[in-house]
Amino acid sequence: MRKAETAVAALLTLFALGMIREATKLSVGWTGIGPGSGFFPFWLSVGVAVTGMIILTQSLRAPRRVEDSEPFIPQRAWKPLLIVLLPMVTVIALMKWLGIYIGGGLYLAGYMRLVGRFRWPMVALISVLIPVVLFFIFEKWFLLPLPKGSLLETLLYGR
Repeated sequence: MRKAETAVAALLTLFALGMIREATKLSVGWTGIGPGSGFFPFWLSVGVAVTGMIILTQSLRAPRRVEDSEPFIPQRAWKPLLIVLLPMVTVIALMKWLGIYIGGGLYLAGYMRLVGRFRWPMVALISVLIPVVLFFIFEKWFLLPLPKGSLLETLLYGR
């Protein structure tokens, strides 16, 4: 368990440091109209890096325990992990075609039905309503286009 904790903390820190490097390619300071485009990614990455370093330090300094020899993922935990992970990886792999809205709605519907055992009317309502609300928030209010995928692009714009 300790090895996994140390490895995850190290990877988290390295990832955050990479994100800090990328954010500094943008304006991370305050501009005449507000925060620069790299301001929030930069400070979020700094927070993740500091947290990763704290976890890494704690895992390296902690005394060895009997639990350290136990596997990071117990045998009985693989099934629930894969139920969440495999559909997520599939949606990400199909992002070019499904986009964030349709892919997220399908993932949400599958999770609600298969894991949460919600009834179909509630699944349909939530898995359609959430992506529609997110579409209006990001695309219309914030003017921040997210990947819509070729399917939604065709439905919306006929392209």
